Amino acid sequence: MRRQVIAALAGAGSMLFGHQELKQSYHKVFDPNIKLQSYKSRLAYLCLFAAHRLGLLADLQSSYLAGLPLIPAIAPPNHVYDRDFLNLRLNRVYDLPDVEIDKRRPQTINVLVPAFDFKSISAGFFGVFQMALFLRKTGVNVRLVLFDNFYFNLPEFKEKVLKYPGMERIFDELEVEYIGERREPLRVSEYDSAVATVWYSAYFAQKINLAIGKDRFIYLIQDYEALFYPANSLHAIADRTYEMNYHAIFSSESLMRFFVENDVGGIKSRNMSYTFFNNACSANLLPKEIFIHRNRSKEKKKIVFYSRPVVDRNMFELTALALSTAFRSGIFDPDEWDCVGMGLGEGVVELLPGVRSVSLPRMDLTTYIEEVASFDICLTLMASPHPSMIPMDLAASGCVVVTNTFKTKTESYLQSLSGNIIPAAPGLGEIVAALELAKFKSLDLEERYRLAKTMRYPRNWDQSLTSRHLNFLKRHVRAMASEKLAGERKTA
Repeated sequence: MRRQVIAALAGAGSMLFGHQELKQSYHKVFDPNIKLQSYKSRLAYLCLFAAHRLGLLADLQSSYLAGLPLIPAIAPPNHVYDRDFLNLRLNRVYDLPDVEIDKRRPQTINVLVPAFDFKSISAGFFGVFQMALFLRKTGVNVRLVLFDNFYFNLPEFKEKVLKYPGMERIFDELEVEYIGERREPLRVSEYDSAVATVWYSAYFAQKINLAIGKDRFIYLIQDYEALFYPANSLHAIADRTYEMNYHAIFSSESLMRFFVENDVGGIKSRNMSYTFFNNACSANLLPKEIFIHRNRSKEKKKIVFYSRPVVDRNMFELTALALSTAFRSGIFDPDEWDCVGMGLGEGVVELLPGVRSVSLPRMDLTTYIEEVASFDICLTLMASPHPSMIPMDLAASGCVVVTNTFKTKTESYLQSLSGNIIPAAPGLGEIVAALELAKFKSLDLEERYRLAKTMRYPRNWDQSLTSRHLNFLKRHVRAMASEKLAGERKTA
C-alpha cells in the first residue's frame, strides 16, 4: 500500500512541477540558503518539506528517479533551453561533481560508472564491472563511483545483480559511492587514479586528475563512441575525449587497430600506451549428445536477430530488410523456420504477408545464457569496428552467425575468431547471400559443434583478463602515484 501511495505522489509531482523546480526544491530542504525563483518552486518546496517531515522524502525521490528516462528528451516541453536542460543533453560534462582532497582516504582506483538499469543493461557494463573487479589485483582499493543522477537503490541492486554470473557480489566486494545528486563532492586521496568507462566519464576523470595534480587517467574504450551520434554537439565532445591524456585499454583487437591505424586522438603520433582484451562471451555449449539430439528432434528451426531499433548503430533497418528479403525469396520457409527478435525495444518484422517475427522479452544474463543454446542462425549487425558480443555468444554456443564487416573489423579477423561466423559486407545483397550460406551450414550439426568448441575467444573472465593486463594496469597505477610523489618532492 505504501509503495502505491508513494508512486502516486511521485507521479503527481512530476506532472505538476518541472524537473528543475523539483531539483531546486529538493536541495532547499537540506540547504535553507538556496533561493527559489518561482511560485511553483516554492510550492514544490512546501510539498517536499512536508514529505521530509513525514519520513517519505527518500522513497519519493527514488520513485521519481525510477520513472525518469536515462537519456533526456531532445527538446524541452516549453522549447525554452535553460542551462539545466542543455547540460543534461550534453551528459553534464560541463556540470560535473566537485572533487576534494581528503588526506584520510586510502589510495583508491575510482572506476567511473555511468547510469544504468537492469531492464536495459548491456554487455558494455559487464566489461566495466569485470574490469573493476580485476583491478583489485593491483592491491589498491577500488571504488565504483556512480556519478550520473539516476535511480540507484543499493539493497535492490544487490538483489538484482545476483542474476548476473560472475558479478553477484560486486556491490559487496567493492567500495560503492553514488554522487549523482551532486550534494557532496567526491573525496579522493592525493594518490588516487581514475578509470573512465564511457566517453563522458573521461571529462570527470580529467577533473579528478586536475584536483590531484596528475597527468593521465586510464581509459577503458569499448567502442569508438563518437559514432554513437550524427555530426552534432555530442559527436564533437565525445571525439574530443580521445585527445586527452590517458592510458588506453581497448575491448577488442579490431577496435584497438581502428584507433591506431586512424591515429584517433593522436594515439599513435603521441606515442600513447595502450593494450587490448576481449570481453568474455556469455556462451552455453551443451554436451555434444544433447546438442545433436535437441537440434535433430525440434519441429522448427530458429533464426534469431538482434532487434534494437532504438540504437542506430545496430542497423535495424538493414537487418529487417535482409530478413524480409530472405523469406520472400524462399530461402526461409515459415513452416520450417521461426524468426525471433531479441534485444532492446520491440521491433516486429513483417517477413511475408501475414507472417511476422516474434520478440523475446528482455532477459537477465542467467536467462539469456540458457536461451542462446536454442538458436540455429543469428543475424546481428553493428556499424562499429568492435565485433560486439552477440556473435561471440552465439557462435560459441553452436549457432551459425551472420554479421557485418566494418573498417578494421575485417572478414579475416572475424573468421579468425570462429568458423561459425559468416562475415558480410554491410549491403542488402551481401547479407541475404550470407543468410543463404548460413542456412546451408546450419544443417551440419557436427561441424557447428566442432567450430563452437574450437572458437578462439575467451569464454570466461579468467581467460579474458590475464597477467599481461594486470602488469599493464599495475605499471600505470604505480607510475601515476610516482608522478604525484615526484611532483611533491620538486615543490618541497
